[in-house]
Amino acid sequence: MTTLLAFVIVLGVLIFVHEVGHFITAKLAGIAVPRFSIGLGPKVWGFKIGETEYVISALPLGGYVKMAGMGEEEAMEKLEGGKADLEIPPERRFDSKPVGTRAIVISAGVIMNMLFAIIVFAGLAYHQSWEPRIGAVDEGGPAQEAGVLPGDLVVAVDGRPVKLWLEFADYVSRRPGEEVSLRVERGGRELDLLTRVVLDTIVVDSVAGDTVIAGRIGVTLDTVGDRRVLSLAGSLLVGTRRSLEIVGLIFDYIGQLITGRASARDLGGPIMIGQLSGQAARAGLQVLITFMALLSVHLAVLNLLPIPILDGGHLLFLAIEAVRGRALSVEARTRLSQVGLLLILALMVWALTSDLLRVTGN
Repeated sequence: MTTLLAFVIVLGVLIFVHEVGHFITAKLAGIAVPRFSIGLGPKVWGFKIGETEYVISALPLGGYVKMAGMGEEEAMEKLEGGKADLEIPPERRFDSKPVGTRAIVISAGVIMNMLFAIIVFAGLAYHQSWEPRIGAVDEGGPAQEAGVLPGDLVVAVDGRPVKLWLEFADYVSRRPGEEVSLRVERGGRELDLLTRVVLDTIVVDSVAGDTVIAGRIGVTLDTVGDRRVLSLAGSLLVGTRRSLEIVGLIFDYIGQLITGRASARDLGGPIMIGQLSGQAARAGLQVLITFMALLSVHLAVLNLLPIPILDGGHLLFLAIEAVRGRALSVEARTRLSQVGLLLILALMVWALTSDLLRVTGN
């Protein structure tokens, strides 16, 4: 898969997930939705079902759900390259709904991005939650030489307890050329075995010549008994914890940027995302899905920043309305949105510049 195609797929899926949240909650709230767009700018292709036009637009760098009454009709006309449809009954406009309802609709995109990440991480945890029981041993391999037998349950590696096959395999893969001590359970007894880890060169991209050096001892997982350590509920807990850990890391990095402990030149833009998307796609479907979940959390946090035009900015407007008892004027929201747009554009330019400097080695 090419880098460009991987980038388009990753970004397209995450935008779709985000906007579906807005779309579903808007429909449930009785808000008219004239357009659901993947991409920005003039329409390239689309179709209409009921009142909603579903389109793919020219620039695959975003997307939006156009809701009647959000005070963005003029901006939408410029964005879409056409005339906005204002013939919407007052009771079906976004601004006619209670503040709480509007807050739910605005938050739904971020919630969907987080749910996507949680479900992906939970699915991976469940899929990888086999107990570390040996299924087969390569003839003449390091494990066989050490006395490992099919059916052995690995309980510790170099004295470190392991409960999942993933933990065991990951530990071994990171020690090519070394010796590791295995403690296995066999017939109710625990045995200590010493085995060497052989080098294994994995070609990730035969065209680009990318390779990964990993370690292996010549064993495979026993999946016949379907012995999983994690239940579905346990996997969801792992997925939730993993997603929240990433949120914490993101806010920690933002704090480092503010205090100067991290450089803004480290920010990644479209080029870096494209490169990482391509590398993840070449490494396999599992790696690509994991990368998408990671990026989905980043998009959720970014959209919650209190910057007008982002979801966090809309939530800020609603909070001000709840405190004041009345909404900001359309003119005030328009001016603040223009400032927010300039901030986002400046951030995009900075990130793109950092990408270019990184690529050129400057």
